[in-house]
Order: sequence, then C-alpha cells, then structure tokens
Amino acid sequence: MTETCYSKGQKVILVTSQTKNGNWLCKFSIPGFNNLDGSLHGQDPSKGYKTEWEARTNAFQRAKLLLDSPQDIPQTSILKRV
Repeated sequence: MTETCYSKGQKVILVTSQTKNGNWLCKFSIPGFNNLDGSLHGQDPSKGYKTEWEARTNAFQRAKLLLDSPQDIPQTSILKRV
C-alpha cells in the first residue's frame, strides 16, 4: 500500500508490504530531497512490525529525522543514527 504524508511541507511517500511471516515493513521516499535522490529507503527486513500502522509510523519518523537533520551531513551518518 502506498500513502502520501507531509512533514514541514515536504512530501513523504510511504510504501508498506507484508512479509511471509506476517510482519509489516515500510519504505519511504522524499521526492526532491537531496540526500535521498527520490529512491525508496527501508528498514532491515529481519525487523518487522506486528501491524501496518506501526511500520508506517516508524518509517514516517525516520523520514522526519532526515528532514530535520542538517543537509551537509552525509546520508550514511544519518541512517546510522536511525
């Protein structure tokens, strides 16, 4: 399922999926955001959430962290903090 959300006027696209074991994962994309280049960024597939809502909420929080962080920090440093 795909959902569009906004944080500070910036579009965040969430894409949820369910694994074979029933856990939920959610990837996100921030169109036009320099650090992400419009690609989907997910989570470790071994970690999942019991509900779709938890997965979407976590992905949106991770996207907000990227939007709130200074633009000059390399992407790898940002993702390690998440």
